[in-house]
Amino acid sequence: MENLVLITSIINTPNKPLSYTNTRSVFTHQERFEQTKKTIDTIREKIPNSRILIVECSELLDDQKDYFKNSCDFFLNLIDNQQSVENIYSKSKALGEGTMTICAIEYVIQNNIEFKHFFKITGRYWLSNNFNYSNFNNNDIIIHYIGGYKDNVLTSLYKINKNNIIQFYNFLINNNELMINFIGYEVLFAMFLNTIKNNNIISLDKIGVNGYISVCNSYVDN
Repeated sequence: MENLVLITSIINTPNKPLSYTNTRSVFTHQERFEQTKKTIDTIREKIPNSRILIVECSELLDDQKDYFKNSCDFFLNLIDNQQSVENIYSKSKALGEGTMTICAIEYVIQNNIEFKHFFKITGRYWLSNNFNYSNFNNNDIIIHYIGGYKDNVLTSLYKINKNNIIQFYNFLINNNELMINFIGYEVLFAMFLNTIKNNNIISLDKIGVNGYISVCNSYVDN
């Protein structure tokens, strides 16, 4: 298996503020579910030889659980893990995203899941017509610098390699305090990339991801 794709998802969002807004999501739970189904469909369409790990953190309806279990290869719901819920439902977006990524990597290690390329896409976003798998089928780290700034890296879609996973995991664990204190996850991810040695990091002008920002419904095309 070449490609492992992580989807981070919260279908049933809590009515709790983030550090920068009182509105965590303008979308209903059903809208978020339908959007995440589109995420999965475009992965299956555009990334060959892939397996999908979806990491969720909310109470789901039975039909939603069944859908994810049947349409994804691995399904992990953190809703029964009290510490994970506290982190993910906190005011810090970075702490939520970091926690879900840490738990995903732990799951991969514990279950001996083999892969060559590790993709991450945010649930509700989808791979666009600008996504070209040939740009990712290599030993490079593939990202998109937001506005061309190397200290601000898009985190709704990126690809890193197997030999960087443990380094990424340890980096997140060691920078928990920054996440608690509301660092932007895009800034934190850029900091991680600065620790990478002897790897090519390629920023695409169009990485190939579309979606709607949860807190305001603004459309993004990156």
